[in-house]
Formats: sequence, structure tokens, C-alpha cells
Amino acid sequence: MKQKDDKTQARPFIKWAGGKTQLLDEVHKSLPRDFARRENLTYVEPFVGGGAVLFKLLWEYPNIKKAVINDINQDLINTYRVV
Repeated sequence: MKQKDDKTQARPFIKWAGGKTQLLDEVHKSLPRDFARRENLTYVEPFVGGGAVLFKLLWEYPNIKKAVINDINQDLINTYRVV
């Protein structure tokens, strides 16, 4: 996979309690081995929070064509809609 410039990578725009930034390596290890070769994937994030996993996966896997996010905090979801 082609390396991308880290300066342009989308990152969480908000700090969030319970953020998953420190778990990104573990999440990556748990993906199926052929994940990068699958086509037209939909990523579903039930607890988006600051979006660390969301942004990282969207950056690394252009084969994710759709993302569905959710969180119990409606104000947070409204913020994502506005941004």
C-alpha cells in the first residue's frame, strides 16, 4: 500500500473520554488478513466518540466506501453532521 503524507491525515477533532487512539494497533491486528483486498466495504462504528478508529481506517483503507457512525451522545452526532 502506498504511504500517505501524515500531515494530511484526518485525525480526531475532539478529545473524547474513552477514546480508542491507544487501541489502534490492536484494532488493526483484529482485521481479517484480506481486509485491504475486499471491495466496497461499509464500516460501522457503534461508539464513534472522537473517531480515532474511524479516521484511521478511512485513511488506510480506501476500499471503505461507506461509514456508518453512532454514539449515545446526540450532541456529538450532530457535531459530526455539521462538520
